[in-house]
Amino acid sequence: MGHDQRFVFESVQDAASIRKYLEAVMEGLDKGRLVVTTGAEEFVLEPAGLLNFTVKARRRGGEGRLSLAITWKCPEDEAPRSGETLSIKA
Repeated sequence: MGHDQRFVFESVQDAASIRKYLEAVMEGLDKGRLVVTTGAEEFVLEPAGLLNFTVKARRRGGEGRLSLAITWKCPEDEAPRSGETLSIKA
């Protein structure tokens, strides 16, 4: 069995900035390759085959939440990275 590898990035951004990340994710899905970087480190994902797509939405009080998840079976050779800024590109 492989070990758990994770990349987590969280920040406050405006809608236009988030849109650019989502567009990069769409392009990466089209190409079958997503490269997520923080600083000089990178985390490479290669989505292939059938993908599982999950959408969750919630509203509570004055706060809203939208969660999108895309999952697939992948090789065990990816390495997690961490850092202070996020870049997503195809």
